[in-house]
Amino acid sequence: MRRAWNMIMWRCWTLILAGVGFLVVSVGVAAQPVPTESRTVTVVTGDWPPYVTQAEPDHGPMAQVISRVFNDAGYQVKYIFQPWKRSKEQVLKGDADVLMPAYCSPDRADIYLCSDTVITGKQVLFHRVDTPLHWTSVEDLRGYIIGGTLGYYYGNDFETAEKRGELQIVRVASDATNMRLLMKGRIQLYPQDKAVGFAMLHELYPPERWPEITADDKPLHKQSLHLLFTRETPRGAKLKRVFDNGLTHLRHTGELSQIMSNLTRKDQIMPVEKEPADAAQTSRPPQLAPVE
Repeated sequence: MRRAWNMIMWRCWTLILAGVGFLVVSVGVAAQPVPTESRTVTVVTGDWPPYVTQAEPDHGPMAQVISRVFNDAGYQVKYIFQPWKRSKEQVLKGDADVLMPAYCSPDRADIYLCSDTVITGKQVLFHRVDTPLHWTSVEDLRGYIIGGTLGYYYGNDFETAEKRGELQIVRVASDATNMRLLMKGRIQLYPQDKAVGFAMLHELYPPERWPEITADDKPLHKQSLHLLFTRETPRGAKLKRVFDNGLTHLRHTGELSQIMSNLTRKDQIMPVEKEPADAAQTSRPPQLAPVE
């Protein structure tokens, strides 16, 4: 009889202890904070006026579009201005969400998620007005000293010719350095987005120096500008869908065109009233800066 009673009590205590253990584990699990997705989108970029600039409160038209889309979707946007190479590495590793603005080259499409087209830029060849330029293909650029920026993509024909050693290209770390080298005659050609090149010229030099630099109207490379999202985390694909959906809405309502119209401000038009003596010997007038 006693043995049976002891057996019953042992089972009761076993059930009680098991129940207490379950409650302790349950409380412990419930006490752990549940990870939540950050509602802040980290965008890494660099000064590339007039598309994006650190000097403006809204950081330029591209940033206006990004902020509008993500704000409407319930996100905040944090912009970090830094060298292009560092930005590419951070998005590649998933340490930042978005890199912009960028061309979606085949190589980049393999390692980043490219957004839908935001705007199409026209990349042209800047040169001094006293440097004649007549070309129909990349092969005609042999013999020129060409400035380039590290990490930039200048179109398939240009990149292929560079890899083959067919062009004399000097790549430096910044766009501003290239424009200064061009003004000094240290390089002869400088490929750059048309709007960006003239905006940079206006920022670096006083108006009386502007007519010394012009841009050939023939595009070296004409391709759309995108946002590049990280492939490293599922968050990148989600943010890309959010942005593409919001961008489509802005395009349908006409707001995208309205925001991007800021790229064609009157202060981006090259002055023509003062032309240096060297420029008078050429038949090429100063060009207009707005993106087409």
